[in-house]
Amino acid sequence: MNIAIIVEKFPVISETFITNKVVELCKRGHTITVITHRTSGNAALSKLYQLDGMANLRIVAPVIPRTGLQWTSLLTRKPGIFLKALSTPGAFKASARNYLLSTLFRNKPFDIIHFEFSAIALLYTDVLATLQAPTIVSCRGTAEKVKPLTVPGRKEEMERLFARVTAIHCVSQDMAQTIAPFCAFPEKIFINRPSIDVAHFAPTATKPGSDTITILSVGRFTFQKNYLTGLLAMQRLKKRFPAFQWCIVGEGPQTEEVTYHIHALGLQNEVKLLGRKNKEEVLELYKEADVFLLCSVYEGIANAVLEAMAMELPVVSTRCGGMEEVITNGVDGMLADVYAFEQVEAHLYALCTGSAARQKMGKLAREQVTRSFTLQRQTDQFEAVYKKLVGTKR
Repeated sequence: MNIAIIVEKFPVISETFITNKVVELCKRGHTITVITHRTSGNAALSKLYQLDGMANLRIVAPVIPRTGLQWTSLLTRKPGIFLKALSTPGAFKASARNYLLSTLFRNKPFDIIHFEFSAIALLYTDVLATLQAPTIVSCRGTAEKVKPLTVPGRKEEMERLFARVTAIHCVSQDMAQTIAPFCAFPEKIFINRPSIDVAHFAPTATKPGSDTITILSVGRFTFQKNYLTGLLAMQRLKKRFPAFQWCIVGEGPQTEEVTYHIHALGLQNEVKLLGRKNKEEVLELYKEADVFLLCSVYEGIANAVLEAMAMELPVVSTRCGGMEEVITNGVDGMLADVYAFEQVEAHLYALCTGSAARQKMGKLAREQVTRSFTLQRQTDQFEAVYKKLVGTKR
């Protein structure tokens, strides 16, 4: 199949699930065109995934040609101007849309056009009916959980989008329930949960011994990740089990806030901010960790949790979004209510003081991931949906 994947930026270190999907589809012989609003210029990441050597992969950053009003916008140079043009009235909007239709979609016929985020698909709502190929939009998190609460008119925009696309991909049952109020066509929804490369995320035979328990978290510093709940839990844990260190991988707009809370709570010796790390660096941190922690207020399904579970790390997670679809509490992980830092601390204490429990839970966690969250399973399901849609369209 000739498949178009539409994203904001590619490749992106925080969206390796998109890169994994593209690579797997290419390996199966499909022709993939990634249409990106911005190129990342991340040569190291491209090399890591061997993107440059794939003959059936094209990465395109469309150019909006110069017009009489000196519209010079290249998506790679002025993406903000271009994106605004797609969502506001006027001739620029028409110029941008006509270019996309004539240059990207009509002259390069695709079997499937997949918008990997609903926020991107919203920019194309008005042209969806003119596209010849079946269209799919993925619903993953913030655009569906938060924006309808904070952006006036977003619910109505989502309703129009869902009415015009051919199919709607949700990453969890929870996500499907989230969009249900905006979707009058539930038959369009299909659930395909996230996946990881379980061969890459595989535990080492032995873990380095240490008297200090290392708790690891991976995620941007945003309100979604809810690091304050984790810090309050650590303040309590310190009183009962001081021999721990919480290592956090990430960066983001709330870095300053998190740093302040660390010092205000007296945790500067226990909490270590590691900044941004690449895939291989995160892998090494998984190998060194004893416990993984996710304190989010919402998720689709957190890929970092799947990676940690594949590495045989016991996970403490809040009951956010689709995480209850991954973890069975007390079996292959531990769940706490969102914002309930006392519950988080109790789970962490149990794992910090119980090495046998950590090992048993970690092994069951990997079994769960290898059973239900592999790239093979996810790609099989996408292929089946794509083929069905292509057959229906014809």
